[in-house]
Amino acid sequence: MRGLAGLLMQGRWQPVLFMGVTTLVPLLAWLGGAALALVTLRRGPLEGFVTMAAASLALGVGLAAMGANPVVSALGVLEYWGPVYVLAWVLRVTVSLPLAMMASAAMAAVVLVGWHVLVTDPVAFWERSLGPLAQGENATGMMEALLPVMSGYWVLGLWSLVLGSLLLGRWWQALLYNPGGFRAEFHALRLDWRLGAAALAAMLGATFTGPGLVHDLSLLASGVFTIQALAVAHGLRAVTGWHRAVLIPVYVLLPFLFKLYALAGIADTWFDLRARWRHSSGSGG
Repeated sequence: MRGLAGLLMQGRWQPVLFMGVTTLVPLLAWLGGAALALVTLRRGPLEGFVTMAAASLALGVGLAAMGANPVVSALGVLEYWGPVYVLAWVLRVTVSLPLAMMASAAMAAVVLVGWHVLVTDPVAFWERSLGPLAQGENATGMMEALLPVMSGYWVLGLWSLVLGSLLLGRWWQALLYNPGGFRAEFHALRLDWRLGAAALAAMLGATFTGPGLVHDLSLLASGVFTIQALAVAHGLRAVTGWHRAVLIPVYVLLPFLFKLYALAGIADTWFDLRARWRHSSGSGG
């Protein structure tokens, strides 16, 4: 990874081409976003914007040459590269991963609110968008349960992609210019307790309101504080000196214990579990 990050920082065209190519390859688009984050974090917002614009142009030309609609490139910038660029700018200016995380949550929440204002019937929208997938006889039962909450999972998925790219770009930056810096930064990640209270309120509210805006916001809040729970797990592993293998089940169980992880992250905003563990270990407890 360090070699790849170094290659991207050798010139202006390397990240542009990398972003264009990875966007065309399934499951690799987040690497292109990480390259944009790295350029913005290291070289500044102007260079980041130039890189994003050039990559968009290159991607549009490539899509047009393949007979596809180049408008997809513009949509990619609006939905994905744009937020990555903005958050990398925020992180560069504030030098605060918690603030960048909160900014990402705020952006995603605004998208969800705007979505529910503009789309009066999200279920019908997703039914039309998914077409045969939502209408097949074998999928009817599953889709009936999924369609009402699809908006929340869509925004959660996009937010996860954006944040994953930002964190990877930050890690690359640390590998090249501040070895060990990202590890310390992530282990110390802790969001504001008031955001934790708002997240808990959304999660509780969703149990009474059912599918809708509150439920979708609760999904987003769960994603945000799941990241904090992962930071707690990594921090505790570092404090205890346990082998990295202990983190494997943490990630394997994440999809099944998503809400439980979120509650652990929220609890950390109030009780600072890592500090308590360090204090207990230091006092021989």
